[in-house]
Amino acid sequence: MSGKVSPPRTRGARLIEKQVMTEGYGHHAAEYFGLPPAPALRSSILDTPDVTITRIVAEAGAVNLTDPIPSENAFVLCLQFQDVATHELWFDGKPESVPAYRRGDISVVDLAARPTAFLPTAFDTLQFYLPESSLRRIADAEDSPVIRELAIPHGTQDTVVQSIGALLLPALATPDTPRLFVDGLMLALHSHLAQTYGQVRLVDARKTGGLAPWQEQLAKAMINEALEGGLSIFDLATACDVSPAYFCRAFKTSTGTTPHRWLTQRRIEAAKALLTHTTQSLSHIALACGFTDHSHFNRVFFRATGSAPGSWRKSIKGQTG
Repeated sequence: MSGKVSPPRTRGARLIEKQVMTEGYGHHAAEYFGLPPAPALRSSILDTPDVTITRIVAEAGAVNLTDPIPSENAFVLCLQFQDVATHELWFDGKPESVPAYRRGDISVVDLAARPTAFLPTAFDTLQFYLPESSLRRIADAEDSPVIRELAIPHGTQDTVVQSIGALLLPALATPDTPRLFVDGLMLALHSHLAQTYGQVRLVDARKTGGLAPWQEQLAKAMINEALEGGLSIFDLATACDVSPAYFCRAFKTSTGTTPHRWLTQRRIEAAKALLTHTTQSLSHIALACGFTDHSHFNRVFFRATGSAPGSWRKSIKGQTG
């Protein structure tokens, strides 16, 4: 890094700083790049400040120097979706050497050190905002040490983070993504980061048994009553009196699938019942079964059955007619 560009304080930074002090960087990530609000997902696994996932995309020359970010006890994990040839970084006003990034590279920024970046070239980055308070609450729930640092060299290739990022991309473009889906991925990300880069030893998932019969019945009933997708992993774990990560592992042991996939299966079953026994429109059925809209219903139903909902209904009516 040349260090020739000095990170000045911009006039707009003061207003954003006041917002960050009350809401956290994750709610305003794109604004620090001088960009309009970007697509974001939020996960409040343990009723703590949101873990936020934001995709920030910019053309060459659109950003240059970011606004200074106020000090905050949080990490930002970055996953690059395209090569970044030129990138400079400062912590507390001091330059840090960083390499050119390749597609798929990850890096981490400690917001406590007031980072500023110079990004004159185009970039496409998925940012995971991880507040220290959320990491602490997850650790407490798992009876494990808190992640105090993330030793991730700039430009690390990590297939687990890449896979989680790829799964989140469609969700960023879909309103009302089920909380079970986002929460499950964030718990998996926390476990991976803690053990791989945080020097934290977690409970071996292979030693986790299944849910007790009452826990399994309660969890399934709660999911069946919340097909709209507002239920969280924390809600289910609390009702079953276990930690969120333990619940996810035990639920899969008991049912053979994840809570989110179980929710999707229940939505499909509910839709099939309405398609078979009512004359309701496809749009009405979509909303009644928790799908975002008719298009979302079509995609998920076709993926599960190999037929579009309208075609499936016609085939069933033909068999019973």
